[in-house]
Amino acid sequence: MMARRFLLLVALLLPVVPALAADGSTRTDAIDLTLLLAPPPAAGSPAALDDLQAVLVVQSARTTADDKAAKADAERSAFRFADVLGPGLTADALPRTAAFFKRVNKLDKVTVDAAKSFWHHPRPAEVSDQVHPLSVEKPGDWSYPSGHATFGYTTAVLLANMLPEKRTAIFDRAALYARHRVVMGVHFPSDVEAGRIAGTVIAAQLLRDPAWQADFLAARDELRKALALTPATGG
Repeated sequence: MMARRFLLLVALLLPVVPALAADGSTRTDAIDLTLLLAPPPAAGSPAALDDLQAVLVVQSARTTADDKAAKADAERSAFRFADVLGPGLTADALPRTAAFFKRVNKLDKVTVDAAKSFWHHPRPAEVSDQVHPLSVEKPGDWSYPSGHATFGYTTAVLLANMLPEKRTAIFDRAALYARHRVVMGVHFPSDVEAGRIAGTVIAAQLLRDPAWQADFLAARDELRKALALTPATGG
């Protein structure tokens, strides 16, 4: 509870830089993650060695089923959470929800890319040839923080506020979505943890930003109706 209150307080005091608004413009401010997150583990440090070892342990234990699930979660889409929300949830069936989270993804990417470019933290396969990733990432797309983990937790916070009845399942799914980046061999655990923090504070900002309220409420109401849940009250 104390950690949650701390993150919400931080969100109210965040330094900001221009980024994408809900309508695609540059009105909404993005969080400057370089002023919020701790730096990634320094090369050769005990923390960095532990990070690498964790990737290798996960790699040695992954199964064909793990590989398949991790590759599927490489898609950055809120509809990856459909398996814990309910049947029949697709972008075509929920256009307002799809549009809202597409805009969230854009804001997340702008915010995370700025931090990645600042820290230039290499991915696991660049650190050790013992790492055999399941995908080849784009050149210059750095490791810290994880963009997928950030999006997963931004999405989880927003979905949990739309669907509080499913809060536990939503956050469990976000944790798995983020962990799959380590299973893929493309991120360290520290990247994923930084993404968890980043996604939480980004979502906190969106929830209090009037420029996003109309789209949030439209997506919430559409989603609750599709799941046959009681209509939400209030804005």
